[in-house]
Amino acid sequence: MKIIIFSILLLLLSSVLVVAENYGEPPWVYKGRGDRYYKNGEIGKAIVEYKKALSNSRDVQETSKKNIYPEINIKLAEIYIDEELYDLALFEIGIAENQKKDLQIPDLIYNILYIKAEILFNQKKYNKSIEVYEEIIKKDENWKLYSRQSPSEISEKFIEAPELKKKFGKAYLETGKIKYLQNHFDYAIRFFKMALMYKYEKEVSLKYLINCYNNIDSKILAEKAKTIYGNI
Repeated sequence: MKIIIFSILLLLLSSVLVVAENYGEPPWVYKGRGDRYYKNGEIGKAIVEYKKALSNSRDVQETSKKNIYPEINIKLAEIYIDEELYDLALFEIGIAENQKKDLQIPDLIYNILYIKAEILFNQKKYNKSIEVYEEIIKKDENWKLYSRQSPSEISEKFIEAPELKKKFGKAYLETGKIKYLQNHFDYAIRFFKMALMYKYEKEVSLKYLINCYNNIDSKILAEKAKTIYGNI
């Protein structure tokens, strides 16, 4: 509790410091400093630099517009997650999501969605967290191809696509884990299978898949899963 209170005071102080001064350097300069401070664990200094980047720069002041830099909102959301300030984290990631058209790297939208899902999970809003993961999964053409299979089927096909694995693997595993926690074992199976087809966290995904089959009394399928996925 003391840590959280201290963090809130620190955040308020950083906001005051940012408002109190005018900044003329380009936003990316402040972001670079903020990234270095964040990496070194100097959270307060990192927040101040990030806030500077989001405040009016000299050029932006002339147009009376706030600087748009969703990458910084992502960083602030990550800091607030670390501090367990989930409402603040959700606020920042919401800004980043609304400004997704301004992302310098469009695929950072996946980072935004994963962070949003993590925040909702930490707030125990499990179904809302799943909704975000499903938003990611819907972007995967392979899900549309394989999700029509019966959950009792085991596929020996593996998807050798590192970029797709990076985008979608975690969404499958985390969705399956939430469904597993909710005792929806039949429904969870297809998500663990997709995680395994991408070879995403193979040991964890296989363990959950086998446990799902055991929980629905399908020991034969559990053994088949061990055979097919055990050596990938």
